[in-house]
Amino acid sequence: MAVENVVCLVAAAGRGKRFGKEVPKSFYPVGEKTLLALSIQRLSEWKGISKYIVMVPPGWEEKAADMLEREAPGLDIVVVAGGETRSESVSNGLDVLDEADLVIVHDACRPVVSVSLVERVVAAAREAGAAVPALLATETLGRLRDDSIEATVPRDRVIGIQTPQAFKFDVLKRSFEASGETVRKATDESSLVLAAGYPVRVVEGERWNLKVTVKEDLQIIESFLEGKRLELPV
Repeated sequence: MAVENVVCLVAAAGRGKRFGKEVPKSFYPVGEKTLLALSIQRLSEWKGISKYIVMVPPGWEEKAADMLEREAPGLDIVVVAGGETRSESVSNGLDVLDEADLVIVHDACRPVVSVSLVERVVAAAREAGAAVPALLATETLGRLRDDSIEATVPRDRVIGIQTPQAFKFDVLKRSFEASGETVRKATDESSLVLAAGYPVRVVEGERWNLKVTVKEDLQIIESFLEGKRLELPV
């Protein structure tokens, strides 16, 4: 029986404008490692990934390669320049991939991904062709007009989609090829796969699978990783 070839694309090209730092967000240190290295380390705890393709801001390729050689040694990692948007970055990573059975796509700024979550997503993608982790919305949702609520949105069928997302290689490749200019506006890969006419299976996500978006998120992540009590502002 042939060994399954699973490749992971790690999206790390975001500049993190809302983060307010001089370095790209995924290069920010948490403890002794960067967010990017922590995410790859967590992913590597699931032993099924054969190669990592990391998309970073143009000009940061050499720094990223050197950093990952130190902080994530022993892994097969290829660093490439990302694009102006997230999906353009993933497209760049997909372009250097000749073949694979499955492709995992993960946000570099989700450093608390678990082995069990990766396993669930991959198992679902093997069956359905595409799979994402998600959580049901728990807060009341509203639609804005200027600075006022225009209307509330029923939340009973609303989910928040996370990464890692997993796809059969041909499903993801064909979806990007069919996307045309819409690839610039896509916020994740599942939206492109859906637009191409493929079904996307949903598996249960995890509350701690947080994405670092603003500076306050770092305090939560650091507290979780270091086992500290979270000090909330008064």
